[in-house]
Amino acid sequence: MRSTERTQGATLIVSLLLVMLLLAVIMSVTAQVTLSTRRSSSDQESVLRAQLAAESGTSLVQARLRVMSTLLRSAQFTPDDTPLVMGDLAALCGLGSLPAVAIGADVCDLSGLSSGLNETGDARVRLLVRAVNATAFAAAGLDGSTDAKRAAYWREMFSGATGTTLNGAPSGAGYAATYGLRPTRLTRSGPSEYRLFFSMPDAQITGTAGTTTRQVRLRAEQSSLNLVIQRASLAPNALFTNHHFASAAAEAAGNRITFTSRTMFSGPVHTNGQFRFIGKPWFGGAVTSAGCPAGQIVNPGTGDQCAVAPQPGAYFDSTFTASAAMTPSPDAPTLCYAGNPDCAGNPDVAPSFPQGVTWNAPFVQLPVNGNDQATAALTGGVLIPGNVTNLQLFRATVGGQDSQRITYTTDTGVTVNLAVGANRKLRIQDGSGNWVPAARAADGSIAPGSPASDFNGVVYVNGAVASLNAGPDPTVPAVAPFSGLTLAATGNINITSDLTYADPPCSGQHTRNADGSVTPATCANLTATNILGIYSSAGNVNLISPQVDPTSRLGNDPKIHAVMMAGAGAVQVNGYGTGAPMGNVNLIGGIIENYYGAFGTTSGNVQQTGYGRNFVFDPRTLAGVEPPYFPTSRTWTMALVTTPTGTTQPLNPVDLRGDTVSEAP
Repeated sequence: MRSTERTQGATLIVSLLLVMLLLAVIMSVTAQVTLSTRRSSSDQESVLRAQLAAESGTSLVQARLRVMSTLLRSAQFTPDDTPLVMGDLAALCGLGSLPAVAIGADVCDLSGLSSGLNETGDARVRLLVRAVNATAFAAAGLDGSTDAKRAAYWREMFSGATGTTLNGAPSGAGYAATYGLRPTRLTRSGPSEYRLFFSMPDAQITGTAGTTTRQVRLRAEQSSLNLVIQRASLAPNALFTNHHFASAAAEAAGNRITFTSRTMFSGPVHTNGQFRFIGKPWFGGAVTSAGCPAGQIVNPGTGDQCAVAPQPGAYFDSTFTASAAMTPSPDAPTLCYAGNPDCAGNPDVAPSFPQGVTWNAPFVQLPVNGNDQATAALTGGVLIPGNVTNLQLFRATVGGQDSQRITYTTDTGVTVNLAVGANRKLRIQDGSGNWVPAARAADGSIAPGSPASDFNGVVYVNGAVASLNAGPDPTVPAVAPFSGLTLAATGNINITSDLTYADPPCSGQHTRNADGSVTPATCANLTATNILGIYSSAGNVNLISPQVDPTSRLGNDPKIHAVMMAGAGAVQVNGYGTGAPMGNVNLIGGIIENYYGAFGTTSGNVQQTGYGRNFVFDPRTLAGVEPPYFPTSRTWTMALVTTPTGTTQPLNPVDLRGDTVSEAP
C-alpha cells in the first residue's frame, strides 16, 4: 500500500517537472517570437523611412527640371544682342569666335565634356545667363539676382556625366540625388538658327535610414532634347502686321483695320499694334498682340519699337478694352450692344480663339533690309543687279528632266533662261538655244560653264520686278514639286498671274457653318516640299488687278501659293477700289507686312470692289518647311523642343518629370 502511495507521489513530481519544463519552453519561444516581431517591425520602419527619403529626393529633382523648363520658356533677347549671341555661342563651344559651318553641320562636339558645361568659369553658360534674366528667376522662386548666381544654376543643370548631387535629411532619414543634363553638340540648323542638343540621363536617388538604404531611378520621358537659338523665321504666320492699319495716313486718322465675321485665319496671327473686332471673326491659330498704341511705333535707328508702354487689349467695335477688363475673360472676350436680350448666349462681338490669344506678346521687329538674301544669292543663288521687267517661274521639262524654270528680262532688254532639276544643278540656255551647264562667277552672275553650280533656291533682284508670273501658260504650276524658292527684291514686286504649287499642301477654303462654327480647309498633303517665298524689303508686293492693267492675267478668283512679305510696305491689290468684285484671292501660305494692305471694299458683308480673302495657312511652315533663306526677325529667341527639326515652342512646358522605378540596394 505504501509502495503504491510512493509511486503516485513520484509520478506527481515528474508531471509537475514536465509541466514546468513545458512552460519554460513556451515562455522561451514566446519571448523569441516577440523579439523577432519587434526586430521585423524595426527593419520595416527603416526600409519605409529610406524609401520616403528617396522619394523626397525624387520630388526635388522633378521640381528642378520643371522649373528649368519654365525658365527656358521665359528666355528673351534684345535686337541689339546679335553680336553678343554669336560670341556666346562660340564660348559655349570653348571657342573665341563662331566658325562658318554649313547648314546642318556641327559647330562643336560637346559629348566628351564629362562635366558638361560645369567647368571652371562661366563662359559656357553665358548664353543661358543672358537669355534668362533675374526677373524670370524671381518669378520661379529662385535667387538669380546676379549673373554669378544664374551661372551657377545653369552649370549645375548641365553638369554632364559627372552630374550634380543634392543632399537632404527629411524626418531623420537622408537622401543623395545625382542628376545632370548632358550636352552633346551644337549644330547650325539654319541660316540664323543653332541647336544645342543634350540628353537627360536617368537620375539616381539613394535614401538612407540608419544602415538601411533604398534606391530610386528617375527615368526621363524625353531622353533627347534641344535648345533652338534663332532669329525666328517669319514664314510661320498666317498674318503678321507691324502697323495694324492700311497706311500711315490711315493710322494718323485712326481708321483701323477691322476683323469681322468674314475673317477666318487658320494659322498664327500677330500684330505689334492692337486689333479691332466686329461680329464673330474666327482664328484657327494662336493670336498674339504686342499692344503698341496707334502712332507709337517708332524707329530710333535700331529698328522699330514701341515708344510708350504697351497697352494690352483690343477694340471691340469702337471701344477699347484692356485685357484685364475683358469679360467674361481675356481668353474669350465678348461685347454686347445695349438692348441685347440674349447677351450671354449670343453676344454681338465674340472673336473665337480656339488656339489661344495673348494680349501682351513681345514686340517683333521686322528686318530692315534683304542683305541675308542678297548674300545667299551671291554665293549660291541667282543675283540680278538691276530692275526686272518680266520674271517667270514655271514647271517644265528640259532635256527630258522635270525642271524648275526661271526666266527673267532685265530693264536693258537682256533675257536669261535658267532651269534647275531635282539635283539642284543650274543649267542655262545658250545663244544657240541649247541647254548647257551653268556656272556662277564671283560677282554672282550666271553664264555657261562647267561644272554646273548648285542652286540654293534664292533669286535676288537689286531693284523692282515689274511683272512676276507663271510664264507663257499661267495655268501651269509656278513651282515644281521638288522646288523651294525665295524671290527677294529691294523694290516693288508686281504679281500678274496665278502662282501655284505643282503639289499643294492644302485645298478648298474655310467654311462658316449655319451654327456659326467654322470648318477649316483641308490640309492633308503635308509631305509636299514645294514652297515659294516672295519678299520686298523696301517696297510693296502688289497683286495687279486686270481692271487697272489689262496686261495682267490675274483674273477672277486668282490662286497664289506663297508666303508673301513686304518689310516696309504692304501686300495689297492694285485697283482694289475699282470696278466690279472679282471673287477671292485664294492664298495658300501667309502674309507678313508692315501695313495691312487693302484687297477690296465691302458694304457690311457684301463685296463691292476688288477681291475678298480666302487665306489658308500653310501648316508646313510650323514644322520647319519654309522658303529658303526667308527673312527672320531681328530678335533672337530660345526655345526648348523635343524634335531635331521644327522651330515652334510647344504650347505647354515640355514635360520632364519622367517616372520612378524603385530598386533594392
